[in-house]
Parts: sequence; C-alpha cells; structure tokens
Amino acid sequence: MTGPTGPVPAVPAPRYPGPPPLSRGAKMHLTLVAIAAIGLAIPALATLDAGTAHWGRFAILAVLTAGAQLYTVDRPGKQSYKTSIVFLIASVILLSPSLLVLVAAVQYVPEWIRTRKRAVVMGFNIAKGVLDTLSAWGAYRLAIDHLPLSTSNDFRLAVAGFIACFVYVTVNHLLLARMVSLAHGGTMRATKLFSFDYFTTDLFLAFLGVGVAALWLNAPYVIPLVVAPLILTHRALAVPQLKAEAQVDPKTGLSNARHFGSVFDDELARTIRYGRPLSLVMADLDLLRDINNTHGHLAGDAVLRGIAEIFGQQLRQYDLPSRFGGEEFCILLPETTPERAVEIADRIRRAVASTEFVVETVDQPIRATISLGVASYPRDGATTEALVNAADLAVYRAKLHGRDRVVDAPAALAPV
Repeated sequence: MTGPTGPVPAVPAPRYPGPPPLSRGAKMHLTLVAIAAIGLAIPALATLDAGTAHWGRFAILAVLTAGAQLYTVDRPGKQSYKTSIVFLIASVILLSPSLLVLVAAVQYVPEWIRTRKRAVVMGFNIAKGVLDTLSAWGAYRLAIDHLPLSTSNDFRLAVAGFIACFVYVTVNHLLLARMVSLAHGGTMRATKLFSFDYFTTDLFLAFLGVGVAALWLNAPYVIPLVVAPLILTHRALAVPQLKAEAQVDPKTGLSNARHFGSVFDDELARTIRYGRPLSLVMADLDLLRDINNTHGHLAGDAVLRGIAEIFGQQLRQYDLPSRFGGEEFCILLPETTPERAVEIADRIRRAVASTEFVVETVDQPIRATISLGVASYPRDGATTEALVNAADLAVYRAKLHGRDRVVDAPAALAPV
C-alpha cells in the first residue's frame, strides 16, 4: 500500500473552458503564412475589375465551396476531411488568380458565422487557403505551358490537374502540420497529416475536382450528377468518426465502459495465450460529490477532464484508460507486472494530488485526490470479472484507509 509521501513537483494546472494561447512558435508560423499569403494575393487582386471574365463561374464555385466547407468530418488529432477540396481544385483550373483568391477567402465565411471560431484560427485558415490554391494554380499553369501542344487538351488537363492536386494537398498538409505541431506540441509526423490514409484521401478528393473542371468545360449539365455523390462520400468519410465516437466517453474523451470491456476481453485472451503479464487499475475520484456541492457540477466535470489529461500524460501509448461512469475509472496495463502497475498507479495518484484544477467559474483552484486499486493476471484471477472484482476491492480498501492512496489486491484481503 502506498500513500502520500512528501511534496512532488507541481503539475501544470488544466484550465477549463477556453483554448490555450498560441505558443511563440505558432504565432511566428502564423505570421509568416499571413505575410506570404498577402504577398501573393495583392498582385493577383490588382488585376481584378468588374470586367474580369468568369464572374458566373466564381459565384457558383464560391457557393459550392463554402457550402461544402460547412460539412467537415473531424478526426482525432486536429485532423479533418473537407469535400470543399473538390471545388477548390475545380476553381484552380477554371478561374483566374484574382477570383481564386476570393474563393479561398470567402469559403470560410459561412463556417465562421456558424462556429464563431477565434479570429486567429480563421485568419490562419484563410491565409493557408490562399497559399494552397495559388500554389496549385502556379503548378497547373506551369505544367500546361510545358506539356507538348501535340497532345490532346483532355490529356494535358488530366496531367496538369494531377500535378495541381499533389501540390495543393502537399502544401496544405505541410502548413497545417507545422501549425498543429507548434500549437499543441509534438512533431509534424505525430500529427499523422502525412499518413497514407489521410494524405491519399485528400488527394483522391482533389482528383474529383479535376473531373468537375473537365465536365464544366465539356459537359456542364452533367456536373450535378457528379456533385450529388459527394453527399455519399461525406457520409462514408464520417463512418470511422461515428465509430470512434461510439467508443468514447463524451465528457472526458476516454474510452467508454463498453469499448473497454471488449478490448479487455481480447487483451486478456492474448495474455493467457502467450503467458504474458497484465494488470488492471481501478481508480475512484475522492469526494466528487463534495466538489459538485461546493463548486457546482461544471467544476466536477472540469476535474474529471483534468484527470483524463493526467492519464494521457502518465500512461504509455498502449495502455487503455476508461471512464466507467460517475467518478470511476479503469486502466488496462498490458505487459505489466504487479510491481510495475503499482508504480504507475502511484505516479498517477501523486500527479492528481499535486495538480491545481483551475475552473473559470471558481475563484480559487480546486484540489482533488484519487484512490486506486491494482489487480494482476495471473496472481489475482484469470477472468475479466475476477480481475475487476479484485481491483474494485482494493479501491474500497484504499478509501477505507483514508483515500489518496494505492492498494494492491493482496493487501486488500488482509484483515483491517
């Protein structure tokens, strides 16, 4: 059994609600992107006048792009799929640079009206959009000008369109990955924006834009038949996100009990098959009712979210933390001996005890503690039910002995 053992370094206090300020590096990146976008946009807009051709094309493409921008499929890690790429690539092929800059800017207006994202976020998105589309336009024009005139127009459009798509997606992901890594920490690779699935999905959506442009030039009345399937494409992209949401506790972002139980069954079967260690930690936030009664339920929810963040900081990538409901948590620790599991549990306990949970609705930071129980295979059982019961009994003993401590399952069976 382990309990409070002297002072520990303070853990940065989670603050809810409200997004954290941008880091110095993120601000610098935003500034450079904005300067580059303005530097390219001003010469392009200088050629804009009422007599500019293709205002009709601009109006239609701007509406389609802005409408598609409203229906974004969000993914973990600040990632998202946007079918607006289809119409942006079509704009790259069909519009002049001056009108293209306007499409890249106005596409975010309806989204901003609906979501009211921070001005700094929308500013970065607009600047990035200008750079993405003008880079793709430059690549498209360069390819068109250097392809042999003897080849057919359709072939030249297809080849130049492919190059424009690749440039657009690459520039878009580079700028976004850099911002995410600077704003949220980690490397650009960790953002997974250049993973095969994510990169190729955006690339294939961009290819559809080349098809839309080709139809616009050759058979414009067929375009609605191409645009309509984008609704099914959007729904198909949303299926993995809906599946992920079904596995997550909405309040904390941790795995929910149902998903945890499924993973636990599979992991225990693997553990038994290969004769490997496995441990389970049950955790219970101490006196959540007192926090709710004293500071309100928003404060209690903030503490629960803060504990979930501490799990993310203290656990390994392959560990699985879960919220069972109320103030109860469960943590699956594959390939972990009882001794190591107790060390991990006590590290979490000390991190929670040393954290000041700052809540906007409360004047003073809130302090909280957590009680944890540890059970391990094969020492404490060979079924999920046996391990959960052993860990749960250990948590009960931890609370009985004064809370804010870790109890290993064998100690829970000792006489009080």
